Amino acid sequence: MRNEIDRDLYEILGVSRSASDAELKGAYRKKARECHPDVAGHDPDSEYKFKELTFAYEILSDPEKRRDYDAFGLSGIGRDVGVDVGGFNSFSDLIDMFFGDAFGGPLFRGGGRWTRTRGRDIQTTLTVSLEEAARGVNKQIEAHRLAACGECDGTGMMPGTHMSRCDVCAGSGQVRSTRRSLFGTLISSVTCPTCKGRGEVITKPCPQCKGEGRRWITETLELKVPPGVDRGDSLRLRGKGEGGLNGGATGDLFVVIDVGSHPAFERVGKDLRTSVEIDMVDAALGTELEIGSLDGDFMLKVNPGTQPGQVLKVKGKGMPDRGGGRRGDILVRVDVTVPTRLTSEKRRLLEQLRSTREEKSKK
Repeated sequence: MRNEIDRDLYEILGVSRSASDAELKGAYRKKARECHPDVAGHDPDSEYKFKELTFAYEILSDPEKRRDYDAFGLSGIGRDVGVDVGGFNSFSDLIDMFFGDAFGGPLFRGGGRWTRTRGRDIQTTLTVSLEEAARGVNKQIEAHRLAACGECDGTGMMPGTHMSRCDVCAGSGQVRSTRRSLFGTLISSVTCPTCKGRGEVITKPCPQCKGEGRRWITETLELKVPPGVDRGDSLRLRGKGEGGLNGGATGDLFVVIDVGSHPAFERVGKDLRTSVEIDMVDAALGTELEIGSLDGDFMLKVNPGTQPGQVLKVKGKGMPDRGGGRRGDILVRVDVTVPTRLTSEKRRLLEQLRSTREEKSKK
């Protein structure tokens, strides 16, 4: 519904199109008490609802604007200043243009006081080998991050000092601003540029963080990589992200796993694929081959009559489940090679074999 540029203002206030000024005012006051962010803070849409309600009342409580709105809709409000309201992408864009920064100030940030802010989560990448991914491994990683200043606990103030009221906004966190818009001259409150809406300023900054509340550090961290991890898996280190502000909680560090390529195996889920070459005689008569695995070499039996491209399965020597557990298989594709040059003895034997087959086919 917010995306409709022609949202009905009477519907927002919950009154009929013939409502009197008194009815408009009464409806506005009643709804404003219900959706004001200081009252309905549990509702994530309360700020927008309050903006929307105030916008509707500002238009309909002005007789001239109401007359234009009744006749032409919202486009009638901007016709005198040559602004095409239909050019806005959504009704919410129109609302944001109307209020500007008025609702970005302390009214919706706890009355302009400093609030605790949780630090952001951060991310890094760690590459492990296929063998490490199979067994699990402990790794050391370096994290370069903004950490809460240990000297001031993230407040930015010199220990033992206090905040002072902002002289620019007299502690309100807002300063009044007059601007011209398609709705006429609007007087609104904007966030104080000095205290950034907090109403207070630091008079004695922490000497360690220069009043920022955080400092860049490089830290070596221990990370336990469990068996079975795969490319794209994410491991969390709690409390190792960006430090919070004003005593807020520290974010987390997410380590995204990348598994390096292997010279012999291709990983497909829990299975490992590889290939071996054998000559046609071994394929026909059968043989045993020494094959490497992540656990060491083992002997692979190739049965007589194995065909080119046939896949042999070796159970339980693949990758484990994430965190450990049942392992997948090794899948070995058999490539049969045909000799391009033959010794006289080998040629004689092959010709003898062919003649034997021809004799059998004639019977």
